[in-house]
Amino acid sequence: MFRKNWTRLLFFLLTSAWAFTQPQDGKLQIHHIDVGQGDGAVLISPRGEVVLFDMGEDMKRKDCQPAVAYLDQLGIQKIDYIFISHYHFDHIGCIPAVLKRFPLVKDAYDRGQSYNGTTFDDYMTAVGSHRKTAQIGTTVKLDQGSSSPVVLTVVTVNGDSRNGHVDTSNENDLSVSVLVSFGGFREEIGGDLSGDNTSMYQDVETPVAADVGQIDVYKVHHHCSSHSTNNAWLNATRPTVGVISTGDGNSYKHPTEDCITRLHEAGLQKVYWTEHGNGAAPDSGLDVVAGDVRIEVAPGANSYTVSHEGATSDTYQMKSAGDTSGAGPSETPATTAVKFAWSKRSSIYHDASCPDVARILHDNLVQGNTPPSNKSPAQCVRGSR
Repeated sequence: MFRKNWTRLLFFLLTSAWAFTQPQDGKLQIHHIDVGQGDGAVLISPRGEVVLFDMGEDMKRKDCQPAVAYLDQLGIQKIDYIFISHYHFDHIGCIPAVLKRFPLVKDAYDRGQSYNGTTFDDYMTAVGSHRKTAQIGTTVKLDQGSSSPVVLTVVTVNGDSRNGHVDTSNENDLSVSVLVSFGGFREEIGGDLSGDNTSMYQDVETPVAADVGQIDVYKVHHHCSSHSTNNAWLNATRPTVGVISTGDGNSYKHPTEDCITRLHEAGLQKVYWTEHGNGAAPDSGLDVVAGDVRIEVAPGANSYTVSHEGATSDTYQMKSAGDTSGAGPSETPATTAVKFAWSKRSSIYHDASCPDVARILHDNLVQGNTPPSNKSPAQCVRGSR
């Protein structure tokens, strides 16, 4: 009996310590990670629960280390949930590498069914028995027991929504879309959903738009392709901010001129691009080539902030506050010239000139001319961005 009770106590202490080390700052954080021509985002709840939304691999770079390094500098120890939009490599290619470093402890939701190719097979092996099929209305509540929970709700999958079914076999059209809700804040993350009726694509955006309603942040569908982000979607959701995940030199010409034009004409205050892409030129007044994009929302707030690798952060009023005007940019302190840099939450340190240093959040950044004795040196990957 003593041994059994001691084993339970040891398990409780270990799991409690593990949860305690998760990165929690009392705010909702959504990080749209620069993974090149792909998609990858991580949500951290105020109490430190971690959710991945895709984690893709760039076709040209074939490198998952930047995504792993970004999660590491956040201090993440484990992944609680995953939502996979669809099975293209630029959305799931880095899931195995991420889960090798940060174990999945709860559920991985995807659209079910199957897909041909080793990328899908590797994904299936990585998530294993944690895999679950998302359904319309599937809901995950983070920080249960809190007065300010984070609620994740599936609003479309496999062409289905509460407004009916769109008959399509295109993998992009089949994307799972999730609505993130936290107090008055709303963000929609919908993979590569289409809003166009062609021989290849079907319009899924229009029927699901009414279910989504007005949102604050829109993770722009399909890397801002010509076939995404139609006017019916924008008129119904009326986002204040857009985030485009795109890669330099991509062969798809993303983001496209017509998609960018629709975003601008819909009145979005600003659109943040993870990279310049290989299509439309950014408008200096409306678009920001930002690298990694970080969104933060405090419990009970009526505004949220968007920050990135540059020297500015922006504050926006939530739709629920009845005011969509954004505040001007505020300066972020510049880093000084030193030899080494590291995240206070990570177990590794970098040469200060390494590109990964630019991705360490200012709140986590520590610098010095002597390497920390309790951390290991990181391999610096040049030209991976």
